[in-house]
Amino acid sequence: MTICKLLEAILATNEVKGLEWVFVFCCVWCLGAGFSELNAINYRRSFSDWWKDKWKVCKFPAKGMVFDYYVDMENNKPEEWIKMNTKDITTTLDTSKPI
Repeated sequence: MTICKLLEAILATNEVKGLEWVFVFCCVWCLGAGFSELNAINYRRSFSDWWKDKWKVCKFPAKGMVFDYYVDMENNKPEEWIKMNTKDITTTLDTSKPI
């Protein structure tokens, strides 16, 4: 259900060029975001490595984990989240308050 809701939210607000990447983004976050580290095992890293190995249609860059990327809708490819850290975003968002 969460995957459907996230897909619905993305598709409702954007003209999507590459549905494959949107689906992959939703799957990664809905299925893998709940993993954490336990007993010195980083399950989030394990999930990321597994995803990169198994999902062949949309390839993530070798650098980092699948969670380090968002979908650039204009270019239909993954981009690092740090690229969204622009001056207008950092001045308008108050990160001291919860969303």
